[in-house]
Amino acid sequence: MKKKIPIGLRKILDAESSGLNEIFITEFTNDCIIRFKDIDINSDYFFEISKINLSQVLNDTSYTLKYKPTNELTTEPGGMNVKLSGFGEYFKRWKTLLIESNKESPLFDDYFTQTYFEELEPKFEILEEDSNFKPYSIEQQKRIIQFLENVEKILKEQKTEPKEIKETIELITETKNNISKTTKKNVVKNIRKIIAKGFKIGLEVGQKLLIEFSTELAKKLLLGG
Repeated sequence: MKKKIPIGLRKILDAESSGLNEIFITEFTNDCIIRFKDIDINSDYFFEISKINLSQVLNDTSYTLKYKPTNELTTEPGGMNVKLSGFGEYFKRWKTLLIESNKESPLFDDYFTQTYFEELEPKFEILEEDSNFKPYSIEQQKRIIQFLENVEKILKEQKTEPKEIKETIELITETKNNISKTTKKNVVKNIRKIIAKGFKIGLEVGQKLLIEFSTELAKKLLLGG
């Protein structure tokens, strides 16, 4: 897919996105050259290169950009045409907005889920060196999807906290749908978040989800194999 991107753009994207796999995912679709999406399933923030506007004049080729949010003052989408010399500044600006939007907010963040998420961290340490940039194997993805379907079944059996259960099932669905284009680290992060949400629903529910994970699946995902 990298050959869909002009080398000049690719160099800028490689430099500006290094180490940021935890905040966005990359998509290649028929309606744009490349799209970056906020990894948060509740967010519709994105940055895309819609098309390349070729020119016969040297250095006059431009790129049509679409992005959301436009700036710190609004969450509305924006867009414009830019030349290569100005592209990096727009991508860097959007990246900064995404990083800022993901910082903790005392007013809006769910500190219960965050507390359980942090407590679970030692159980979800990945030892594979390629976890930041490679997906799981096809067979591992199948096992993960089976695990997520088992978790969904456990959640649907619960009679309380319908809002929390709905949000957790939405995260499960998103994780399954994107598993083939998500790094190992981010898949495990989502699983950890799902189990943390389970503990918020109820101690017994969280324990069931953790036991479901803490089998051969956990060993294979965290230790490799």
